[in-house]
Amino acid sequence: MSVRNRRSGLPGIVLLALLALPPLAIGQEQFPDAPGRDTLLLACSQCHSIGKMVLADLTEKDWEFIVYDMTARGAPVHQEDIKELITYLQDNFATDKQ
Repeated sequence: MSVRNRRSGLPGIVLLALLALPPLAIGQEQFPDAPGRDTLLLACSQCHSIGKMVLADLTEKDWEFIVYDMTARGAPVHQEDIKELITYLQDNFATDKQ
């Protein structure tokens, strides 16, 4: 095997190592411990990078719209958890609240 062939396998090894990491272990400290946090980490991170949520430039109304939009599209959030999730996102990440 040439050096070139050995190097070409490195990106695959790195990708496998990253995929082996627990999905919620990356960046959890960015999310304050409050009601709604677990729903956010479990439901939203199934489709979205949790880092994306922290960096989003969204107002209180934006977060409310997004949560209702995502649940209408099938996000796995129980009906009784929707308001708590919206409040969590608004309190911790809305740009017009900080």
